[in-house]
Amino acid sequence: MLKKSLNTAKLKVKYVLGNHTSLPGYPDAEDVIFELIRDYCGKVAKEIKFTNVSLQKKYNLTEEQSLKITDRLVEDKILKEINSTSAYVTYEVVRNPYE
Repeated sequence: MLKKSLNTAKLKVKYVLGNHTSLPGYPDAEDVIFELIRDYCGKVAKEIKFTNVSLQKKYNLTEEQSLKITDRLVEDKILKEINSTSAYVTYEVVRNPYE
C-alpha cells in the first residue's frame, strides 16, 4: 500500500506556496503527481488509479500532452500501467516521491 504522507522537506517551493497552477507550463508530470499524492493523502482511498482519458479531461490536455506526462512518470517508476484497451489506458501510482 502506498504511504499517505507528504514530507514538506521534499516539496518544491511552488507546492508549498500553492502557486504552481499559475505558472507557465502547468501541468507538467511533477505537478500531476504532486496533486494526485496530495489528494490521496486527504482521502480514505487505498490506491491511486486513473486513466489517460480522465487525466486529459481533468487538465484539459491533448492526447500527446497526457502521453508525455504518463511516459515520464512510468519512466521514473512512479506510475505503472495496469490495464489497456482500445479506448483508454489505466495507470496506478506505485511510488510516493514525497514520503
